[in-house]
Amino acid sequence: MRRRAVVTGALGIAAAGGSGLLSGCSSGAAATGAAADSLSAPPTELGRERTGINYPPGYVGPRARERRAIVTEPTTFTIVVPQSLTVGDWAKNEFTRWMEQQTGIRIQWRQVAGKGNDAETMTKINAMIAAGDVPDAFLGITFTRSQLYLYGAQNLFVDLNPYLDKYAPNLQHAMKDYPEARKLMVSPDKGIYSFPDINDCYHCRASNGRALLNTEWIRKVGLDMPTTTDEFREVLTAFKKADLAGGGKSIPFGGYKDAPLDTYFMNAFVYNPGDPWLVVDDGKVGVSYLKDEWREGLKYLHGLYQDGLLAKDIFTANEDQIKRYGDNPGGPILGGARVYYWGSCMTLDLSDPNARWRQYRTMEPLKGPEGVQVAPWDYLKVGLEVSTLVVTRKCKRPDLLVRWADYQMDLEVVLRSYAGPDIRWSAKGDKGINGKQSIYGYDSWNTDATKGKTWDQFGVMYRSGDFRLAERVNPKKPTFESPLYEQSRDYLFPHKQPMEQQFPPVTLEADQAAQDAEIGLNLKGEVTTSLAKFVTGKLDPNDDGQWNDYKDRINRIGLAPYLEIQQAAYETYQG
Repeated sequence: MRRRAVVTGALGIAAAGGSGLLSGCSSGAAATGAAADSLSAPPTELGRERTGINYPPGYVGPRARERRAIVTEPTTFTIVVPQSLTVGDWAKNEFTRWMEQQTGIRIQWRQVAGKGNDAETMTKINAMIAAGDVPDAFLGITFTRSQLYLYGAQNLFVDLNPYLDKYAPNLQHAMKDYPEARKLMVSPDKGIYSFPDINDCYHCRASNGRALLNTEWIRKVGLDMPTTTDEFREVLTAFKKADLAGGGKSIPFGGYKDAPLDTYFMNAFVYNPGDPWLVVDDGKVGVSYLKDEWREGLKYLHGLYQDGLLAKDIFTANEDQIKRYGDNPGGPILGGARVYYWGSCMTLDLSDPNARWRQYRTMEPLKGPEGVQVAPWDYLKVGLEVSTLVVTRKCKRPDLLVRWADYQMDLEVVLRSYAGPDIRWSAKGDKGINGKQSIYGYDSWNTDATKGKTWDQFGVMYRSGDFRLAERVNPKKPTFESPLYEQSRDYLFPHKQPMEQQFPPVTLEADQAAQDAEIGLNLKGEVTTSLAKFVTGKLDPNDDGQWNDYKDRINRIGLAPYLEIQQAAYETYQG
């Protein structure tokens, strides 16, 4: 599962502290042991491919190549990183030491508390920037696109365009594999202010539209996996009537607050990508939650809840609570659930071929009364993290840091960075997650085994879809990865929406970003609160007055100016 996600952060601090910061950076210390001319290093090329590695036919992704040290004299940079229990002390980390030996580049690490993508981290980073106390670079700190653009315009973050063609052959290779990557990296001023992390997680693209149903229960009530909203109601009604858990403990269908219901169920009525619910129709940006079809979805969910087919705490339970249901010691009590994968709702026993989680199968998206049947597919946001390595104007040798970042996109380096040193290259005939030739596997890979040995997905990486699926599967110890891929492929991928309907990751001007953050937060509160109220009966979706009051509240919050901002940003993105 993908760990990191983009977090929004305040932009005003940087703008307020910009003048002091910029005057401070010009006198910052250069990387030691390197010449001052930032473009003096010779261009780099991809090394020859290493032999003895078995790639599947048609493989697209990182490759293991012959590599050279970047510098001949030890060269040191200062880099700010988030704290991580898995990384431990960045200076003593095993992968850190290996990278120093391989590249000749040493890092003085400055660790900040937080996860790199949360409010705590960004508050500290913004304060650091405002005070002019900046490093040569940030690694694993998830700046938003708008923050990158703002700080780039302030001349704090280095535009990497002049360096990428000369010093980033692995990235150039990746951008040929993923043509959308460059477009996603570029700011409105055409600058590129961060080295990316490409991570094409196939099942993550479909996770917002995933729901599971207990196939054993379906068999016991004599029905088939439902494909329509009516059939789904019939199955849940049968679950409730049969009370297969006994003693009235059966929960026909559950969920928890961090896995929104609307991203599965509303797609039987209208394409709904989920928060912030922006959709594109013929080049016009709108929202799904004001449409009449959304109201029809509310009516359907309201009926399910009223009939006792949805868990009473479906809007309030946390992940721990649904796992207590999923792990119920007396046997299954969940007929199904809206979750991201099996591990969201129960403990995964990977050694038992009859483990409980294997009873639950991914549902196809339901077909609604008007024939709508969509699995919301993330074409753009999952595959590329724009903010991985950000170089500041304090750095006198951006070319070397670009080469250092690009070095990390080599196949072997990627594997060591996020999984540790215990890599085993696959033999011919070894099968991967997708049934094709595998490339690699691990003797042992879990959180405890990799502590102090990896960079915990904070480094620069290139993980293509083929790369992720080329992990070796041990037929004697199958994990959830193969069924997760297969069920995403078979039940969700065929129903994905057209790519042009997805609202892309856009970049906002500073004043737009502030307005977007405020209005967007208020809209999210209204939509999520009203959704829960309409479903649970505190509001009635069948009542015209209450539906119109909801729409009025949305409009009073500022939907019109909010959509104007998104439309302008979308048109800029489209060029």
